[in-house]
Amino acid sequence: MIRKKLFLPTMLLLLLSLILLPASAFAAGHGEAPDGFYAPETLAEFDGVEEDAYVAYNGRVFDVSDAFEDGTHFGHEAGQDLTEELYEADHGPAVLEDREVIGYYLQYALTEEGLAEYDGTDNPPFVAVDNIIYDASDVFTDGTHGGHEAGQDLSEEFHGRHEKENLEAMPVVGVLVAYELTEEELAEFDGREGRDAFVAVDGIIYDVTERFTDGTHGGHEAGQDLTEAIETAWHLRSVLPDFPVVGVLVE
Repeated sequence: MIRKKLFLPTMLLLLLSLILLPASAFAAGHGEAPDGFYAPETLAEFDGVEEDAYVAYNGRVFDVSDAFEDGTHFGHEAGQDLTEELYEADHGPAVLEDREVIGYYLQYALTEEGLAEYDGTDNPPFVAVDNIIYDASDVFTDGTHGGHEAGQDLSEEFHGRHEKENLEAMPVVGVLVAYELTEEELAEFDGREGRDAFVAVDGIIYDVTERFTDGTHGGHEAGQDLTEAIETAWHLRSVLPDFPVVGVLVE
């Protein structure tokens, strides 16, 4: 199995008491895979010019359209991950105060096998809760915490012992996925004869079953890599966060 690594920033663990999680709860399992993820290419479209102005901070995405006039604010540009910039800025993350989290910044898409490599040994300690992957570096000393080991899906353990504030203090780094598919394997998910409809964009596989009736939508067919096609589509990448992330495209 091949791990899909999208982006490797230097994560800074900060107190996030000013940040609220989205109201919707994400449950584990392919049928209820989480949506609301913004890959770097998707977030870049929300630059405040033709689309609303969004920024990412500690793995959460915020709508800052009212503060980022023409896509900028005190030298910062919308459509980007501003974690390090806001940490170093004089005002810090104050611009995000009282703003609701509208999604998550997608840096990693990992299967359970891939997640296991992030056990705090050679890689940072990551844990998954409800299919969302968190950087637990500040909590999992030497890769362990309270008898639990990093690199695992700890959804059941978390819900039995912790409150959501424990998650708010950890940066979101990605999503736990069920599939790693080649283009040939992806073609099997064509949305026809009752099959699920999957498409790939920028190496990420989305479940578009609800939108692709009989496997088609707007002249596009499910079961394909639509990275090039989406460049000329009228809705571009801005619709991708509406769909659950279920896998990664591999060679």
